[in-house]
Amino acid sequence: MPLTTAMLCLALNIFHEARGEPLEGQHAVAQVTMNRAERDPSKVCKVVFEPKQFSWANPLTSAFKDERVRLAQKYVPKESKEWDVAKSIAFHTIKGNIRDFTGGALFYHTKTSKPIWRHKFKLVAVIGQHKFYRYA
Repeated sequence: MPLTTAMLCLALNIFHEARGEPLEGQHAVAQVTMNRAERDPSKVCKVVFEPKQFSWANPLTSAFKDERVRLAQKYVPKESKEWDVAKSIAFHTIKGNIRDFTGGALFYHTKTSKPIWRHKFKLVAVIGQHKFYRYA
């Protein structure tokens, strides 16, 4: 399956944020990313590389817009099974084949972290090791 730029960015985000999670958790991370992108594939990379949003992408956020995707290539995983799963989820999410079961979640964090911002939002799901939130 050839990856578009949006699919690459989304797959990288799924992989680096949730590869150890159950499939439902990986799908939920994809949905949060798409919700932030207003379901518009042309906005996915911008969302993924927004400063201080996804920890794996933080080293790339200072790069110029056109360089980010090129630099992200070095983050393409070596683990083929997990990477194949992330690419498949990204493909089906961007194609609209997977409904948003997160209730419009825009934020998440691991169960072990306690970000102060969590009190400002409504908890909508706990999946694997992540808690998902949306505006109240």
